[in-house]
Amino acid sequence: MKKTLAMLLCIVMALSLFTACGEKPAEDPAAAPADSSVPAHKKDLVIGTAVDINNLNLQEQQDAANNTVLKLTHENLIRFTYEGELVPCLAESWEYTDDTHLKFNLVHDAHFSDGTPLTAEDVKFTFDMVKDSFVSSVLSNVVSTEVVDDYTVVLELEKYDNEIYASIASVPVAIQSKAAYESGMEEPWYIGSGRYKFDEWVEGEYCKVVKVDDYWGEDPGVADEIYFKPYLEASSRVIALQTGEIDVCVDPPINELQYLEEDENITVFERPGSRLFYFAFNVEKEPWNNQLLRQAVACAIDREAVLQAAVYGKGTPQTTILNRGLWGFYDDMEGFDYDVERAKSLMKEAGYPDGGISTKLLIANSSPYTNIAQVIQANLKEIGIDVTIETVEDATLKTMCKNGEQELYLWRWNEDSKVDFVYRDLFYTGSGSNYHHYSDAHADELVDIVATEKDQDKRMEAGKELQTYLVDACPQVPLYIANLVIAYNKDLTGTQLFPGGNHDWSHAYVAK
Repeated sequence: MKKTLAMLLCIVMALSLFTACGEKPAEDPAAAPADSSVPAHKKDLVIGTAVDINNLNLQEQQDAANNTVLKLTHENLIRFTYEGELVPCLAESWEYTDDTHLKFNLVHDAHFSDGTPLTAEDVKFTFDMVKDSFVSSVLSNVVSTEVVDDYTVVLELEKYDNEIYASIASVPVAIQSKAAYESGMEEPWYIGSGRYKFDEWVEGEYCKVVKVDDYWGEDPGVADEIYFKPYLEASSRVIALQTGEIDVCVDPPINELQYLEEDENITVFERPGSRLFYFAFNVEKEPWNNQLLRQAVACAIDREAVLQAAVYGKGTPQTTILNRGLWGFYDDMEGFDYDVERAKSLMKEAGYPDGGISTKLLIANSSPYTNIAQVIQANLKEIGIDVTIETVEDATLKTMCKNGEQELYLWRWNEDSKVDFVYRDLFYTGSGSNYHHYSDAHADELVDIVATEKDQDKRMEAGKELQTYLVDACPQVPLYIANLVIAYNKDLTGTQLFPGGNHDWSHAYVAK
């Protein structure tokens, strides 16, 4: 299969994000201009975030807060634009030479921020390192990476892969410097080939990147410095935007949007999102290894009330576990709608006719988990389940969930290009992101079929079966897809806003 056909397939898949349910992407008034001219602008760009960065080692994280920074400092062989188009980056061309071999031809002038040339050896080094990392599932189908010459690499795949391009375009697989690691430097993962380079990270205060003056590509960054400043209290982000302390307010509180919209110096932008918020179980812990009990809980949760409490209705409730807009999205299974009487019946069938269950719900201390947790706590009390809410930092929650310390938990998952990043990462046996600790041979088999089946009709049927199967197994209760809502200085332009929040700020600036 030649590059053109492969690209078309990926573009169609990615564009499904924007065309699902007949919707088109909202027009962003601050979107990057078609021409490359940049007027006078403020030296820095300051972005107020809802959560703090927790890890900038690419292969030890999969979090949007980190990815937004790493997209500035590192680059991939290929990348998806915010419009859903697959485009060249460090690779100028590529092609399947047969079903299990994929050749990439690299650009000849790319280099890292320390001036070291980027070659095929760096690609092999990065991909080999991924195979032994926290994000190994991203390249689980890659058998080996062969260096043909300085600017040609060939990937050998175990099986034909429908989504290999999306894997290679993901942030954790961005190319790193072999020389930096071999130099013995303390944190070699900070060395990248992006438009910006890492400067400083003061945990809890800010992370700063600076523009690379001799960027190898034709479209360098714009702002000289970009700061990411966490404001965990949503109202604080709003005040910071209104006073000019920050230029961008990520996830502004929905109850204060009216005041932002009335401010002539601020633009409020909204579009359909792709970030799924969900309630979940550790299925290895009693009593949550009981499928009927999990189903009872699913019926007891009022998703509409959750949506109102979390984001004042600015989102879409759903039944399936797949992010809305991804290829094969299917939400027509029966599922478990809010039905307290059905919940009580399932409780009785599960062996808990009178309830009598006390449990803990683990949540992060960032918005909107507190509001969601209070609704669910009240919902479950109606069926005899007493819930104690335990609040921790985001990073602590992920560590506890990975270690299996939780009973119940609230979390989110964002994906806007690759279904395998949902199926395999969240539900496949042994995945590092499988915080449900769910393992099922049939589900694993269906995940593999979706990833490798070349007949797209058969692949679609497998995807529908898998979603229906996982909803019935109920390791998690999908709650809602949040709209993307972001507020910024009216003079900001050059934005590339992704529906799930993995924005690209490399061309953004505040005009003077």
